[in-house]
Order: sequence, then C-alpha cells, then structure tokens
Amino acid sequence: MIILRKLVAIAGAAILPLFVVACSTVTSGTLTPGMTPAQTVQSMGQPDLKDDVADPNHNGATVLRYVWLEPGKAAIFGSDNRLASVQDVEGNTKQRVEQQTHAEAVAAGPPQRFDPIQTPLDYLFYPVKAGAIYFGAGLNCATNGNCQKPNLPAPSAG
Repeated sequence: MIILRKLVAIAGAAILPLFVVACSTVTSGTLTPGMTPAQTVQSMGQPDLKDDVADPNHNGATVLRYVWLEPGKAAIFGSDNRLASVQDVEGNTKQRVEQQTHAEAVAAGPPQRFDPIQTPLDYLFYPVKAGAIYFGAGLNCATNGNCQKPNLPAPSAG
C-alpha cells in the first residue's frame, strides 16, 4: 500500500510540469468591440505591429491599429480609444515578415565566429534552456493568468 502511494505521488509530481508547460502554450485570443488597447494586449499578447491609420469616419484624423501576425487579426480602435472593428490579416503576412527578417540578417553580414567548444555546448543544452523558458512561462500563466507563447532565442545565442 505504501508503494502504491509513492508511485501515485511520483506520477503526480512528473505530470504537474507537463500541465504547467501546456498552459504556457495556450493563447486566449478573443477580441470584442468596446475593448481598450490594454484589454486587447491582455487578451492577445503584445501586438506585432502598432501604427496609426486614417480614420474612415473623419477626414485627416488617425486611429490606432494593432496587428497580430500569428492569429492573423488586426484591431482598429475608434476615436474614443475603444475597439471599433476586428479585421482578418492576409495569411502570408507572417511569412513575408520572416523573409524580410532573414534578408536583413543576411545583409548584416556573416554570423559570429564558430567556437569549437561553446557552440556545441549551446546546441547540446538548448533543449534544457527551452524547457526552462517554457516552464517559466507556464508558471507565469498559472500564477497571474498572463498566458503567452514565449520567444525562444537561437540555439547559438549563448
């Protein structure tokens, strides 16, 4: 009977981190008219693009626009700083942004020098580093409800 209790306790301790990591990958992305910019950021995470666009109701006026590339949504706020409309963003926008980022990286010059000791170690311990980042994001999600997919650094970024 004692062995069964230990087995259940060990299994529970092993499954708990999986639930925390799973929570870190969940994004709650709902936009409803009338939300403030802060509420949209809380719901969708930080936008990939923040800009001002021409207000369709007033000549010469501008309104705030937030764009999230991953879910393909754009939030346009009215002059009262409340969400007026939600639009779908073109599907290949994220791909174009990634291609542009890659082109800029290529134009920036050659990558950093290869270190025969540090570089293999960076790649060897990258899964541990990524797991720790996801675990931290899961804890952040579980404790204060700020559920966002974490940004992982490149494996060679020490």
